[in-house]
Amino acid sequence: MNAVVNPEIQATFERERAEARARKVPDAAAARQQTVRMYGRLADLQADIIRRYGVKTECERGCAYCCHLRVEIRPHEAFVLANHIQNKLSVAQREQALARIEENLKRISPLSAEQHIRAGIPCALLQDGACSVYEGRPATCRKYYSVSVDTCRAAFQDTAAPLRGPIEDDQVRLAGNAVALGYAKGMEEAGLDAAQYELHFALHRALTNAKTEKRYRDGKKAFI
Repeated sequence: MNAVVNPEIQATFERERAEARARKVPDAAAARQQTVRMYGRLADLQADIIRRYGVKTECERGCAYCCHLRVEIRPHEAFVLANHIQNKLSVAQREQALARIEENLKRISPLSAEQHIRAGIPCALLQDGACSVYEGRPATCRKYYSVSVDTCRAAFQDTAAPLRGPIEDDQVRLAGNAVALGYAKGMEEAGLDAAQYELHFALHRALTNAKTEKRYRDGKKAFI
């Protein structure tokens, strides 16, 4: 079902776009903090929509079906996530995460995007059934709320089959997109790379090449 975008959500998109386009940040740390604040606005708006519309979601810790999908992130998200790994995880945890990222890259590299979607490869940041970087996770993960664990399970068990029922609430999905996509569009219009990159690829570059963040802030393509 296609939802009609209500004026509030459309206004949110335009506001995020305009503010991101006009905002000037002095350094990389400040830029990352701006993205973190965007995540907060995304969470607040979706929580409000869930409350107002009485949406019943079924996501909970230990349910990780969606953590086996292909995820794409933008540079501003990759830098927040890399910074979280570098500063919130122990040395051993960082080394383990990087090793899993590199192993996943080996598995993903020969696959097309469509093959990757169908492959059911667990995210390298998934550990013991839960996200090991939950507080630093990108917008794609943050804005997803399932309304049916049964639908998620069926899609996980047969990645080629069509969905057997509803999986997201339209208004919740549109609210998340309004914030995340509006912000990304404004960043793009400000002259910054807002392209989408496969998560493991972008994160590996951000973790192992300090020049990527400088390239990004110079208005160049962040990940080559």
